Amino acid sequence: MSTLLIINADDFGLTPGINRGILRAFTRGALTSATIMANGTAWREAVESARSHPGLGVGVHLNLTSLRPVLPPEQVPSLVDKKGKFRRQFWRLGFVSKAQVRLEWRAQIRRLVDAGLKPTHLDSHHHVHLWGGLVDVAWELATEFAIPAMRAVSPLGLEYMDVGGTERFLARRGWRRAEKIQAVVPASVAGLEGVGYSRAFLEAYLAELPAGVHELFCHPGMPGDSKLVSISSLTDKRVKEMNLLCSDWFQELLEEFQVETATYGVLAMSQA
Repeated sequence: MSTLLIINADDFGLTPGINRGILRAFTRGALTSATIMANGTAWREAVESARSHPGLGVGVHLNLTSLRPVLPPEQVPSLVDKKGKFRRQFWRLGFVSKAQVRLEWRAQIRRLVDAGLKPTHLDSHHHVHLWGGLVDVAWELATEFAIPAMRAVSPLGLEYMDVGGTERFLARRGWRRAEKIQAVVPASVAGLEGVGYSRAFLEAYLAELPAGVHELFCHPGMPGDSKLVSISSLTDKRVKEMNLLCSDWFQELLEEFQVETATYGVLAMSQA
């Protein structure tokens, strides 16, 4: 089997600037996939862009930590603050109602499916679907909507990234749960920022990838995104990642190490 790499952009639909960065990284660079945030400020534009770029694999970026829920806040009170917005304190995820998470995530997926999206996979903002029992909720919804695959961070993926103790613990627990429920996931998942932006770091990463299907997730964006500043602290790095994905040298590295790019569709085909 060859080495296949899904290069997925998170946060599609968060802002118009992020949408432009993702489309540039796809049309001019190595990006192959993206996941739409159903409650983003530009989610409709993202769906339209997905329709007009059929080669781009597009999934759902489940959310519990940014902006407002898709459902009325009074239907999901454990997920929101007094203003009806998702809470950003991650520790609060340990106290949310799984039933309310299921309702909200179902509404997020339904919004995108009803808009015409055929999701290739599920992942989540800040990897919240890997917390506690939420792996089960995500995979149940994937099955309900006939979504063929999901992101989970394997022990192999952790070897590629410099992540802290809490993140490592949650990733390992989420992976064990994904294995137990037999979710369809890549052999490894790593973040572009976690791997490193230098040629040397990316050479080492690509050289070590074994045969199989892997994911490298990223967050491309455009400069001057004033709407993003009020939503996310991740701003300048998005531009750096977009430029990296569009660089000639990154494409040359993929060719040098004989790594083929793909979408999550290859995992769906492997289950057919």
